[in-house]
Amino acid sequence: MQSTDLEEIKAALWAQAYHSCTQVKCGMAQVMAVRRSRGQLQAQLRGWRGFRPVESVTIERPRLCPTGACDLEGG
Repeated sequence: MQSTDLEEIKAALWAQAYHSCTQVKCGMAQVMAVRRSRGQLQAQLRGWRGFRPVESVTIERPRLCPTGACDLEGG
């Protein structure tokens, strides 16, 4: 799903750090951090220096964790 909501993206970044089944991307690059500066969404991409302005990021979450290690749906 595409998202521009800062809090939703930050929650997905936390999940990406602790659960390998969640991925946050912008194009082909993995998003490492996100912020809003002067009303513009900016993302720090893996392998790139500094923050880049982005339109939105893609959050990919499977319905069921393939390893069974996390419960993403909450019940």
